Amino acid sequence: MSGQLGQPESGEVRTRVLLRGTQYVEAVGLSLGINTELVEQLSREAGVTTKQFAQVWDSPEAFLADLFCELANQAQIDRADTQTLLTTWQYLGMRVDDLRSPEGRRSVLIDIIRTAAEYNFDVVTASSKWRTYAALSTTIMSWPEGEARERVLDALRASEVSFVETMESFYRNVLPTVGYRLKPVFHNDYQPFVVAAASVIEGLGIVRATVPALVEARFDLPILNRGAEATEEWSVASLSFMGVVDAFIEPDPEFVADEATSRLVGGIDVTPQDS
Repeated sequence: MSGQLGQPESGEVRTRVLLRGTQYVEAVGLSLGINTELVEQLSREAGVTTKQFAQVWDSPEAFLADLFCELANQAQIDRADTQTLLTTWQYLGMRVDDLRSPEGRRSVLIDIIRTAAEYNFDVVTASSKWRTYAALSTTIMSWPEGEARERVLDALRASEVSFVETMESFYRNVLPTVGYRLKPVFHNDYQPFVVAAASVIEGLGIVRATVPALVEARFDLPILNRGAEATEEWSVASLSFMGVVDAFIEPDPEFVADEATSRLVGGIDVTPQDS
């Protein structure tokens, strides 16, 4: 809604300038500082006057804090990568027969991890929103202590908690379906597993910027139960992710194949939905 004489109201001004600010960051990268000249440029490109800008933010630093909070919120969806979650669940429906033996279940688990981790690595860490989130997470502590820094840290924490809860729900559904469970030592708390797994993918994403050849290396490894001659290609991301999985997860001795098969054949989709 617009104010008198067609001028945008403060809420619309805020939305316009923050949108232009996020577009600017995605195009040129994150900066922890902002000057009057850049404020005027972003305002002009958003169709907002300097006076209207000043009615919403009393300083460029106040705008920057709001912008950083917005960037933290937007990164949440990219990190969860809903498409990978949906694809994984659909893939299980094609492997129901393999769930009837321990060897088959291990094969399914490996295939899920190998393919999903690699896809997730490529999609998430190539996202401009994720790159901005990673940069913001590692540099915000250089801001002086105060209300603005705490607001940004709160937004980053909220985004992290939301991501962890989304992935926890996903793993709680998928892993028991393929005959695995969290090791008892973790007391049914999936969150350390989620954080460790995400750290592998996102840490490799950061390292890739400086040593891409190392991070993007691939290796031919034997395929489970098919002899030494049968191999398949693994990425560093998939191998690393599998290491985390084996550290936290073990076969479920109480697994009932018929229950898992019925669940999958029935077309029940328990992947988390966007809020």
